[in-house]
Amino acid sequence: MLLDRRKVKLWQKIVFGFMAFLMAAFLVVGYSGVIRGCDFGGAGASATQEVDADVKAQEAAVAATPDDAAAWAKLGELYTERGNMREQGSEAQVSDWDEAVAAYRRADRILAKEKGKEARRTRLEVLKSLVDVQLFLQDYQGATETYGVITELRPKDAQAYFEMASVAISAGDSNTALLAFSRFLELDPESPDAPAVKEWIEQNTPGSTPKPSGSPAE
Repeated sequence: MLLDRRKVKLWQKIVFGFMAFLMAAFLVVGYSGVIRGCDFGGAGASATQEVDADVKAQEAAVAATPDDAAAWAKLGELYTERGNMREQGSEAQVSDWDEAVAAYRRADRILAKEKGKEARRTRLEVLKSLVDVQLFLQDYQGATETYGVITELRPKDAQAYFEMASVAISAGDSNTALLAFSRFLELDPESPDAPAVKEWIEQNTPGSTPKPSGSPAE
């Protein structure tokens, strides 16, 4: 099936913008693990052993205090770090990132039961870390669902809706993308991304008729 040239151009605008966000997430979440795993004069092996020991210690910590959200979040961070040190695309890397997802979800379930601004703030941090790992795993549907929780906690966060819509597109979930982009425009109608988002909405709204090439919108 051939893609409309204008839709491809619009898709590129949205995806390239979101990829900048994803790269920033990788630098924040993955930088420490990548550097820690580099082999500077044979230090790579010892760094791997160090993070292995940290993971084992943290696994013991969550076993001793299974209702400690901070302990589960720390375990998720360590699994993510170790995954970043693995060979790119290896089963070991995917396994560590899967474990990180499970740990962050456990932390989120605990925090969801707590009240207060601090618990809410911490939960948002955990959810953002969770979404980073889901994106590393290319689990776009899972990331879309996580953004759904984030936007429930921050219903006026325009950027969160933009990111949610971008991930939903990657997941093939146009309905969610339409809703999220529409909310994004309500919250930030003057955004530099607004024209591209409006065009995407026009082209992907059920029953809409794409404008012919050469129209003023092109």
